[in-house]
Amino acid sequence: MPADTVSPLDRMFHPESIAIVGASSTNLEGGWVRRLIDFGYTGQIYPINPRVTEIDGLKAYPSVRDVPGSVEYTIFNIPARLAPQIMADCVAKGVKYVHVFAAGFSETGTDEGKQMEARLKQIAEEGGVRVLGPNCMGIYCPASGMTFNPDFPKEKGKVAFVSQSGAESMRLVFLAQGLDIYFSKVISYGNAIDLDAHDFLDYLAEDDDTEVIACYIEGLRQGPRFVSAIKECLKKKPVVVLKAGLTESGAGAAASHTASLAGSKAVWDAFFKQTGAIPASTMDEVADIVQAIQRMVKPKGRRVAVVGRGGGIGVIAADICERAGLNVPAFIPETQNKLLQIIPEAGAGVRNPVETTYGMGGAVDFYRRGLPIVDDDLTTDVILVHMAIDVYGGHTPDLPKTVTAAADALCERAKTLKKPLAAALFTGGHADTIMAVVAAREKLTQAGIPVFTGVESASRAISKYVSYCLAHPDN
Repeated sequence: MPADTVSPLDRMFHPESIAIVGASSTNLEGGWVRRLIDFGYTGQIYPINPRVTEIDGLKAYPSVRDVPGSVEYTIFNIPARLAPQIMADCVAKGVKYVHVFAAGFSETGTDEGKQMEARLKQIAEEGGVRVLGPNCMGIYCPASGMTFNPDFPKEKGKVAFVSQSGAESMRLVFLAQGLDIYFSKVISYGNAIDLDAHDFLDYLAEDDDTEVIACYIEGLRQGPRFVSAIKECLKKKPVVVLKAGLTESGAGAAASHTASLAGSKAVWDAFFKQTGAIPASTMDEVADIVQAIQRMVKPKGRRVAVVGRGGGIGVIAADICERAGLNVPAFIPETQNKLLQIIPEAGAGVRNPVETTYGMGGAVDFYRRGLPIVDDDLTTDVILVHMAIDVYGGHTPDLPKTVTAAADALCERAKTLKKPLAAALFTGGHADTIMAVVAAREKLTQAGIPVFTGVESASRAISKYVSYCLAHPDN
C-alpha cells in the first residue's frame, strides 16, 4: 500500500520491539524468546521475568515498566489472573499492541473468566492499547521474523490467513507447505475483545504483500462489519471462508473454544450468496482452493476435459465433476478423430473423458501428443488429468522411475497449454505408491500445477474457483 495510506496495524506485523511477559528461563527451546531469535526477528526483544536477570543472553526485566527503551508490542505468556495488572503496566509504558496468548477468560463460561476479560478490555480501551486475543496464538509474519510456531517455514508467500483458531492456523500452514504455498501473514485472534476478523480483513484488502485471503470463523460479534470487510476485499482479491460451528454440536464447541455465537446455517448460506466469498468445509479444502487460485490460469467456464487411464475411473470422474457443478461435454468430432489417431487401442474412449493408453508409459505419450489436441478443443475450458498410479503404476522397483517420467512429461507439456490445468493423483494404500505420488506431487507443484488427492477434491476446488472468476471477472 502507498506510504501515505499505511494502516496503523502495519506496525503490529513489523514492530521495532517486543516484550515477552512471562518469558521462560527454563524452557528456552520452546519459549517465545528463542522462537523469535531463531526465526530471524531483528528488533529489540525484552524478556520480562522478575525471578531472573538474563534469558537466552538477553537482559531480563522485572516488569514492562522497567524496560529502558520503548516497547511497541507485548506478548502475555502468563496466567489469566495476572493479565489485567500487566495490561495496566503496558498502558503506563505506552505499549501500542498487546498479544494475550493466555487463555482462561470468557471462553471458560465462568463469571470469573468473563469478569477478567471485561476488566482487561476496559484497561486496554482506556489506555489506547490495541489487543490481539486473548486465548490466541498471535501473528506469523515471515517478512518481519514473527512466528508462534518454530517449525513454520521462513519463506514468504502471497496468502494471508485470518483465524479464530490457533490449531487450524498451524494446520493450514503445514498443509500449504506440503503444496509449496507460503504466507504473507497469519493471524490467530481468539476471543477478539478488541481486534476482530473485520479489522484484519480491512488491513489485508490494502496489503500489497497479500493476493489471496483465507478465513476460519467460529462466530462474529459485529456481523455487518464483517460482511462489509469481505465485500471490500472481494473487489480486489479472492477470499476463502471456512465457517465452523454450523451444526448444533459444532456451535456448542465454538462457544467453549472462543466464546463465539456461531450463527445459523441459513444465515451463513445467505452470507456466501450475498458476498460471493468462496465457501470451504474443511481446512484441506481451503488449501485446495488456495492452490487452484494461485496456480491455475483463470478458467473461462465450467466445461472440463477429463484425461486419464481407466474407463470406469473416467466415468466416475465425470459423475463427480457434474455433481460438483462442472460439465463434461463431448469433444467436437474433429477432436475425437485426432485422438483416435494416437489412441488406437480398442475400447479406449475419446469422447470426453478421454482414456490414455496402457500404463504410465502411455500417459507420457499422451501428455506429449494428446494434450495439445485436447487443449485446442472448443467445447472445454479446463483440463483435469487424473493419474491412477495405484492401479497402473505397477508395484515394481521401476515404479518411482515411471511415475517420475509421467510427472516430468506433464510438467513439460503444461508450459505450452493455453487452458488451465489441474492434476489428481490417486495413491491407494501401498507404501511404495504413496512415496511415488509424494515425489510426483512435489515436481508438479514446483512446476506451478495444482495437485489434488483425487477427482473429488479437484472438482470441488475448481468449481468454486470458477464461480469466483465468473462473479469477479475484473479481479
